[in-house]
Amino acid sequence: MHVTVRVVLALLPLLAGVQPAFARCDPNSEPDRGDIAKARAAVAMCDCAAAASHRDYMRCAADAARATLVNSGCAGVVKHCASRSTCGKPGFVTCCRTKANGSTKCSTKSSADRCKDPKGGSSCVGTFASCCDACTATGCAGGGSPSGAFIDPIR
Repeated sequence: MHVTVRVVLALLPLLAGVQPAFARCDPNSEPDRGDIAKARAAVAMCDCAAAASHRDYMRCAADAARATLVNSGCAGVVKHCASRSTCGKPGFVTCCRTKANGSTKCSTKSSADRCKDPKGGSSCVGTFASCCDACTATGCAGGGSPSGAFIDPIR
């Protein structure tokens, strides 16, 4: 018994430095921020416009994330952005809605005419396929169009 305790105590400092298989992801600091950016660039190679379904697009996005990420704990961040996209959803748009209090949220809508202003606020149709890119704190990124006339859903 004393030998077992000594072995455990001897190995304890070595085990303390071991990283878990799913390390915690911090998207606001390096190296995770760069890792996520590389994985999202890999996901961009999935053909958004030609995806047969959102499920097919998500499979491609998950595979691309898995193949690219150094920290597998960041897969959820990358897949979250892919899941909040219009890819594989023909006719869908990203919709940025800014409330009267100034807070902006994004959602996908089945058409541009479903992107409506909240009471006392404003809305715009995003020019990016993913909600992670479509909105800023005050509205649409990249000059979204209220009518949806200038949509480029394959970005």
